[in-house]
Amino acid sequence: MNRFTHCVIGLCISLLLIPTFAQAESPRVLRLASWGPPKHYLSQSRNAWIEAVNERAAGRIQIIEYPGGQLYGPKDMHRAVARGLIAMGVILQPRLMATVPLLQGVYLPFAYDTMEQAANAYAGESLAIIQQAMQEKNLQLVYPAFSGGVQVFSAQGGIDGIADIKNLRVLATSPMVTDLLHKLEAAPDTSIPQSEQYMALKRGVADAMLNAVVTGYFQRNHEVAPFVTLTDMSFPTVLMTVNLDVWNSLPEDIQQIMLEEGEKQKAYSLGASAAMEAHFKQVISENGGKVSALPAGTRSLIQQASQQVWQEWAQRNGPQAQRLLELNLPQPAPSQE
Repeated sequence: MNRFTHCVIGLCISLLLIPTFAQAESPRVLRLASWGPPKHYLSQSRNAWIEAVNERAAGRIQIIEYPGGQLYGPKDMHRAVARGLIAMGVILQPRLMATVPLLQGVYLPFAYDTMEQAANAYAGESLAIIQQAMQEKNLQLVYPAFSGGVQVFSAQGGIDGIADIKNLRVLATSPMVTDLLHKLEAAPDTSIPQSEQYMALKRGVADAMLNAVVTGYFQRNHEVAPFVTLTDMSFPTVLMTVNLDVWNSLPEDIQQIMLEEGEKQKAYSLGASAAMEAHFKQVISENGGKVSALPAGTRSLIQQASQQVWQEWAQRNGPQAQRLLELNLPQPAPSQE
């Protein structure tokens, strides 16, 4: 009888321990909120990053994505991540600049001629300044992804000269771009979120919007604003972020895995964005759009007006902002006597 009792007790103890062992082996789940078309190359790149991180983490963590804005969209994502309402989120850089003004230092209008130049602002001391500013808002940047240059989608016609910008009702989100548009005597409007800009153009509430070619195509901007002027006004990024408290709770090797895989996707986005932009410029043209380049002389005039905007921004935001200008803008060559 005692032997039978011992066997029963042993079996009961074993059954009680099974859930404990199973729970110990379960990965820590990190929910990731995202938005945007699933066929966009940045969405596909993000999927590759998630898969690579989960595989290298070997069951210690599991990132699960909630795509399509089902949890949060670009307008509210930065607040949701900072407050810990979601562990991870995809933040549209221009939407974060009101909260983290120093991000404007890597989004200077008409400062960079190529996306590669803009990408250099996310390295070295410049990146360290941006990281610190984001951490002060309880956000950890994992990696930026590039979506191409910002172009002008207009219902009124292409832009050849400064006169074509005057009084143009332009939908914008960046404070510095808004300041520049005011100096160019345009009529910028920051009250309409990107998700509502299509209908604003369709109803005649605005004349133009600012967007990358690929994103503009997926959002069907060319249907209501068929004149696309290639300005490469700035080079926005989509930021993979983690709530800082969540980030600090992760083992260092998991953090390193995320950063390493992020560098791969950052590099991928630089190459893919150029190829995708070329493809969708042609697709927009085939669908009735009129794609043209901003004349070099007009761009030069706008760059001259932009310099004052850059300096005014730096003066308002202190020494770190000034340092970002020094690091990221071409500096005049020293005079030779």
